Amino acid sequence: MNSKIFILILTLIITISAPVYSNKITLSVEKGNNQSMLVNSTSEPFIVKVMDHNGKGIAGQKISFIIGEKPSKDKAFQLEPAFLITDDKGYISYSIKSNEIHGNYSIIALVSEKPETYVKLSANVKEASWVMYILFGLAGGLGMFLFGMNLGSDGLQKIAGKKMKVFLSKITNNKFMAIFTGIMITAVTQSSSATTVMLVGFVNASLMSFAQTLGVIMGANIGTTITVQLIAFDISTYALLMIGIGFLLKYSSKKETKYIGNIILGFGFIFYGMKVMSLSMSPLRSYPAFKSLLVSISQYPISAIFGSMLFTALIQSSGATIGLVVAFSSQGLIDLNSAIPLILGAHTGTCITGWIASIGGCVEAKKTALLNVIYNLLGTLLFIPFLYKFAPFSSLVRMFTSPFSTSAAREVANAHMISAIIKVMLLVPFYDQIINIANKVITDDSAHGKPKIRTKYLSENLIQMPELALGNVAREISRMAGHVEYMMNNVFPILEKSDDEVIEDILFREEKVDSLQYEITKYLSRLSEGTLTEEQSAIMVKYMHIINDLEGLADLIDKIIVPFARNKEDDDIRFSQEGFDELKEMFNKINELFMLSINAFATGNHTLAEKVLKSHFRIYRLEKELRTSHMKRVLDGKGESLESSTLHLDLLNCFKRINTHSVNISKAITGEWFSFKSNYSLDEEA
Repeated sequence: MNSKIFILILTLIITISAPVYSNKITLSVEKGNNQSMLVNSTSEPFIVKVMDHNGKGIAGQKISFIIGEKPSKDKAFQLEPAFLITDDKGYISYSIKSNEIHGNYSIIALVSEKPETYVKLSANVKEASWVMYILFGLAGGLGMFLFGMNLGSDGLQKIAGKKMKVFLSKITNNKFMAIFTGIMITAVTQSSSATTVMLVGFVNASLMSFAQTLGVIMGANIGTTITVQLIAFDISTYALLMIGIGFLLKYSSKKETKYIGNIILGFGFIFYGMKVMSLSMSPLRSYPAFKSLLVSISQYPISAIFGSMLFTALIQSSGATIGLVVAFSSQGLIDLNSAIPLILGAHTGTCITGWIASIGGCVEAKKTALLNVIYNLLGTLLFIPFLYKFAPFSSLVRMFTSPFSTSAAREVANAHMISAIIKVMLLVPFYDQIINIANKVITDDSAHGKPKIRTKYLSENLIQMPELALGNVAREISRMAGHVEYMMNNVFPILEKSDDEVIEDILFREEKVDSLQYEITKYLSRLSEGTLTEEQSAIMVKYMHIINDLEGLADLIDKIIVPFARNKEDDDIRFSQEGFDELKEMFNKINELFMLSINAFATGNHTLAEKVLKSHFRIYRLEKELRTSHMKRVLDGKGESLESSTLHLDLLNCFKRINTHSVNISKAITGEWFSFKSNYSLDEEA
């Protein structure tokens, strides 16, 4: 009996409460709330959903609208229509039309049958001049974005510069190794343009053949997508924190910490710049003319590709262009179908940077820049058929993206990466054919008007890569030393017998040495304007010392030894056999030490350099001994010694000065510049 009463009471409770529970209605704003719009424009639709207690949309529900807030000056603002009926899924879409008055507006959407159930819809109406603020915000955000990329790239290069050098040294004709190298380098430089410019510089400096660069270019197109993947993470909330931390680390006493600070600071500016651009563009969602322009992008993808190419060529950064596309998509201004042509255009537009870098370079450098253009143009052409509805590439991107994210920004980033990978997969089989196209477009004959360059290894394109630039400076210095070596090897032959042809060649080499000293000094001056590590600055100063001493040594041969050789021949001056043998003995020793010093530089062998330093006193004593020996012959009345006395003593002094330059070079190699003066003075007093 008790159980029957309990069941009866329970049934009664359920019966009474069921209608109340089933009639519970909720409203939610699905899209468009807290938006910005311009005066005299129609807002982006507010999407409101009416749901029952199970979250299922309620069809046929009447929703009324009343004004919640508006500027006091706006007397004419009205809501039309005053109510809407939900569709079969429980949705309504409502837009408002603004007048001339700017300010904050809010609308109350409520269920007509249950006025206590409502939501607040808000919009901020901007004045007409807000278009200028949009442009200012866009320009400022883009500036911060590009500054952040440069700053972060600089920090990464400082840390990984030497490793990049190792990667490049391993590039062979293996195209897959070259592709991997391109990915790694571009991940560090954060710019495929920077990688291409670097390649042009390497080819121009004969460090690589242009055929080897195609694989790196392919890899660079994949490597640059890594930056966009990072951008697609919505971590702009932490951007200011990253800027603060990076700024503090930047002033650390440890150089590695400084570089890490630059990286963090750079990424902070990248993400904050993205946030500024995104917020600046939010009012454009309700600007009809702009919306029409964006709609046309998906309808005319080829025009969108050309527009993106021109914009990217203008700012010379595909990463920045695609960053803007991410910002557009995150604001709902464009969909994935509209974003893909802009991505493809950015791929091709970024080639302009490499092409500019090749101007004035060798034929091989121009071919390298052309390879980049050909590869990206072919890649873009491959995708054009898949930009239309019958076989959209966007469907493939969504298929890969949907299991992990529904973010519009992530879809754009994935479209960028997937398109780059597909381009490589489709075009690698035609590797040799692409190279052949470049060979046919630019032939060696087309370079007949190219101005002659004085240096072989220096490249302006590597100024932003100090580690690599200094490596090329070392190669150019070795080349300069080779000219001086030729001059040294011909000193005694022209002293034995003056040969006009050999002397002319020596004078020509001296002009080359002068030119190289000037060009290397100018290049190092340009390099010093950038950001260098302490180690790089020390290397640069060392190189300045070495080229100055090489030029000074060449000057001694040009200004003293060559005139002596000519005067000796013209005046028929003869050395005594003993005196000539002594001169030859001393010169052979200083020439040996000179060779040791330049070999020490070429190999970085400090042991060889120290050997030169230790021999300095011996050469100084030898010069004094030979001077004394000559004076004895003069006092003994030997005619040949008396006749050649001035020339003989001047040559001994010149040889000693030549050795001083070799010692200075060795001092520079070992870093003992400051101790040299005291040692030299002590030696003189001895």
